[in-house]
Amino acid sequence: MLHDNTQALARYNSLFNNQQYQAIAAQLAIDLRTERDSMRVSDMMNEITNVALSLVGHSHYDDAWMKLATLCGQTGISIVAIDMIYNYLLIYQQPVDMRADDFQMTAKCLLKAYEAADTLRAAVSCANAVHSWRGRMAYDLLSAADYLTQAAIQLLSDGNQSYIREKLQQGIRRITGALHEGIRHSKRPNLFDFSNTHFPTE
Repeated sequence: MLHDNTQALARYNSLFNNQQYQAIAAQLAIDLRTERDSMRVSDMMNEITNVALSLVGHSHYDDAWMKLATLCGQTGISIVAIDMIYNYLLIYQQPVDMRADDFQMTAKCLLKAYEAADTLRAAVSCANAVHSWRGRMAYDLLSAADYLTQAAIQLLSDGNQSYIREKLQQGIRRITGALHEGIRHSKRPNLFDFSNTHFPTE
């Protein structure tokens, strides 16, 4: 294994592209509103290096791509930066290995999910102020979307599965509440009757 890691380091060094590396660091500094030599930029560049090492076969960084994607989503860096990182990682990615691609799509999904969560919570607050069954139903549906978005974020970030289950349960409760409003108050209650729906058990 030590020999394999030594070979991986040698391959990384032979493929290293300093121009792309420095360009990414500069873009991260812009996105994070900090200096190029700041600790925040340095930490992210270290994570990028860890992913690159994993792509050339280093055994210490198997899940580095997921950690980097999560960090990108949480810090709100730009799509431009994510694409720059992705193109840099392609230098190291081997045929049939899809981890760089998974990084790119996971990071973008998390970024947009975090953005959507903020917008959803504003919509939930507005729907809560509508004085009708439609308002109550919309409130429950938007709340469900918020809970399900939180579950999806945790899932993509390899979060705690008990926490994911809790958010799914809360989302299902809100959906159930919304359907009750539709059945009780709609002129066509049958459209909101999903009593024959079954959830998978295996």
